[in-house]
Amino acid sequence: MAKSPRNESGESVPTSFAETTPKAYTQSGHDFTLQAVMEMQRTLGEMSSKLDRVVADVKSHGDKLDTIRSQISFVKGGLWVLGALVAFAITGVTAYLRYVPR
Repeated sequence: MAKSPRNESGESVPTSFAETTPKAYTQSGHDFTLQAVMEMQRTLGEMSSKLDRVVADVKSHGDKLDTIRSQISFVKGGLWVLGALVAFAITGVTAYLRYVPR
């Protein structure tokens, strides 16, 4: 028996390729494809229901933001009116004190 050549680490290196043919893989039928389609359908159904939930949550958050926006607008309007009343009162008090005889 002939010795096979060895590489630097001492392992033997084959000098020829194997002479066997690989096994033929046959199609297993439509079962694999059908199963993959059914799994995709189930996954897409789950994603669809979760997406509907996200849309509902976003809509409720939008409604909450609209409510907060109207409340902030009301408070800002009140502050403007209050500021105008304070300015008017300061102006009135200043005018009164300026023209009051001493």
